[in-house]
Amino acid sequence: MSTQTESFGAGLQNLKTGTLKRSIRGERLFVQVVHALAREIVCAGPERIIFPAEPELCQMLGVSRTVLREAVKVLEAKGLVEVGHGQGVKSRARSEWNHLDPDVLNWQCESGADEAFLVNMNEIRLILEPAVAALMASRGDDAAIARMNKCRSQMEEFVHDRELFIQADLAFHKEIIMGCGNDILTRMALAIDTALRASENVSIQVPGWARSLELHSALADAITRRDPEAARAAMTVIIHGAIADIQEVLGTRSPSASPAIYQSA
Repeated sequence: MSTQTESFGAGLQNLKTGTLKRSIRGERLFVQVVHALAREIVCAGPERIIFPAEPELCQMLGVSRTVLREAVKVLEAKGLVEVGHGQGVKSRARSEWNHLDPDVLNWQCESGADEAFLVNMNEIRLILEPAVAALMASRGDDAAIARMNKCRSQMEEFVHDRELFIQADLAFHKEIIMGCGNDILTRMALAIDTALRASENVSIQVPGWARSLELHSALADAITRRDPEAARAAMTVIIHGAIADIQEVLGTRSPSASPAIYQSA
């Protein structure tokens, strides 16, 4: 199929049977329309969607032109669609999406984050989080370090409970990000919070996932003793491990093989 497709994705076809139409109700109608159209775009993968003309799309969704146009403006701002004069609405190439927008990240995770998405997000983590850990070690205040160590203790407590362990792990990373003392870097790192959870949900499927507790303890110890370079190195090891686990779960490498991303820069 070409990258310019004249058809809807499978999900939006449900509108014709009223499946989604029944769900698009409530005070913030346009928000529900945004989500319905965005999920179609994300689920289409690399293929681009050309939506029906405005009157037909309004009829399928059961909404007014005002509501539809408001929804389209939101999707335009997020880089998901473009509106051509007399050509209607069509999705934009994936490379043009605003990938750091929390909603765009959420939609990609909801549609089933693939290996490329997960590895890309962990590569961003490799750029950001070791630096964040080093800053936390050098200038994080005592209260922030105490909160981080509390999360470390919760990871130890919940080491045999997958869901609670993930929650404690995410909180551990968030405390480090929040405590680094650089507001801009903090906002950049928090932007990928949703993708971090998606990564955790995949990597934790590897047998022996609780071994990451030892790595997180080494990171917490480095930060607590205020050793920036040790903290940077420990965070790097954790993220490399997450990438390896993702590739193992998704079957793209053997357990004994080392991915190219493991090589030091």
